[in-house]
Amino acid sequence: MYEKTLIKEYEHKKGHTTKWFISLFLLAGICNFFSRSNSRFLNALMFIGNSMIYVGLILFWIQTVRNRLLPTKARKYMTTAALFMVIYLLIRVFKYRVVISDFVMIRYLDYSYFIPLLIIPTLLLMTAIRLGRGETGKYTWDERLLLLPAIGFSIAAITNDLHFLVYRPKVDLSMLNMNVGTYSWGFLFYINYAWIILTLTLGILILLRITRKKKRLALILPLIIIAWISLDLYILLVVSKSHLPRMYLTPEINVFMLLLIYEFCIRTRLIPFNENYIRSFHILDIPILVTDPELNPVFETGASMTFSKDDLFSCRKEPFYPSEDIRLSSMQIHSGYAFWTEDESELHKERRRLESANEILSEENDLIKKENELKEKMAHLDAQNQVYERIAKTIYPTQKKIEALLESEEPGTEAFRDALAKACVLNAYSKRKSNLLLIDEKTLPMSNRELFLALAETARFLRCLGIEAAAIGEEYSEISLPSVHDLYDSFEAVIEQYLPYMKRMTVSLMRNGIRLAMENREDTDLPKTILPIEKKMSDEITYLTIHLRQGGDAA
Repeated sequence: MYEKTLIKEYEHKKGHTTKWFISLFLLAGICNFFSRSNSRFLNALMFIGNSMIYVGLILFWIQTVRNRLLPTKARKYMTTAALFMVIYLLIRVFKYRVVISDFVMIRYLDYSYFIPLLIIPTLLLMTAIRLGRGETGKYTWDERLLLLPAIGFSIAAITNDLHFLVYRPKVDLSMLNMNVGTYSWGFLFYINYAWIILTLTLGILILLRITRKKKRLALILPLIIIAWISLDLYILLVVSKSHLPRMYLTPEINVFMLLLIYEFCIRTRLIPFNENYIRSFHILDIPILVTDPELNPVFETGASMTFSKDDLFSCRKEPFYPSEDIRLSSMQIHSGYAFWTEDESELHKERRRLESANEILSEENDLIKKENELKEKMAHLDAQNQVYERIAKTIYPTQKKIEALLESEEPGTEAFRDALAKACVLNAYSKRKSNLLLIDEKTLPMSNRELFLALAETARFLRCLGIEAAAIGEEYSEISLPSVHDLYDSFEAVIEQYLPYMKRMTVSLMRNGIRLAMENREDTDLPKTILPIEKKMSDEITYLTIHLRQGGDAA
């Protein structure tokens, strides 16, 4: 239930933030509209308000990206591009409101326009390439090499006074104020704009190709691009020629349309997405540490976790015990790792108590008369044999599958290791099924975690196959023993059916059964199970809900 609450709270917060962003953007347009009034005071006030809102909105967007996404190269490219958008807007402020009569400053501000104009489209292309490759994808060259020509062209523009290859003055250099008629364009000017158009076009084409996989969202990005081009053409062909009052200028349209494209990439999860992970970690109420791929900490909950990189490195493959009662575990997440600690002192305490109880029982059993001891042993053996016979009959098909798996491959080969890992998953079911068959309704507590432990063990052995699996959520339930057997048998049938295709899986107990969320290489049919299964697909994730029969137990 708390997952639904989190999603609802996040959607409400996201919608509220979006409304404020749009409202402030409209307010900036109104300020720009009144910045051409006859009153110099009102003119200056509206211009300042317009500029501050634009810069504030871009900086706010950068902060939201840092909160929503863990460190990735795509996030770094986007935030860097947004910072250059701020520089671009500030250059315009200095040119048109601060530097008015200084020809040298005006000239160099015009030259510096090329820095953001060249870098921003290049970063868009780098982001698109990174999204196409994935953060961990293999490649033969680094997209950051694209920055070299962009930086070279920028330097050429800034040093124009030395070679006049971008702008060629028609007047004396000291009188060159970049007004129309005082200069002509050199060949580097055309090369610079060719680079801008090329990188912008390639970046958009790559994003269009990527979004074709998102069938429901494939038309949104083309609509954004069409709206962008239409607004630019409207301002150029209608507003500028007719000298109509305007709320937005072409540079501002270009900047915020690029931000809209980046936001579309985030919200459609083209970029590794960790929205609201901080709140989720706090709700878990356990110490958690999140690191980047190099194990550098990027987030931790209130409880400080002071572990060395060597400890964290060794914990990536198997749990690590920094002390007798503390267990450090880990899981790989998007662009990094999550580490958490568990206190096992109560478990060890119970183990010692059981050992002590076993010693007392052993001493008492020595005092029992031989005849009663033999009778008890016989009765125990009879009951045990019945239970074992039932266990053997139940797990026999699974044991045959394990035997067939191991006999089908040659020991010592890679295929044998894979078969052994699959056998471990099947053996986890055999073990837990046997444990459940040893329990009866009288000995099973009303609130117990037997089913969760069985699910968690299967998830743990799935990781032997390289499948990222975890059992999450509430551990205790009040499900009757027959329903526990039905749920666990249905769960095992689903795991065996999807095992060849599974990449990631989480499982959790729900009020009406078990819920699985899986990312698969390809889809497959549902197996025949005791209980009904509901199947849904969303964003390439398969959601399966195994329902208890109507009138069944409540979790």
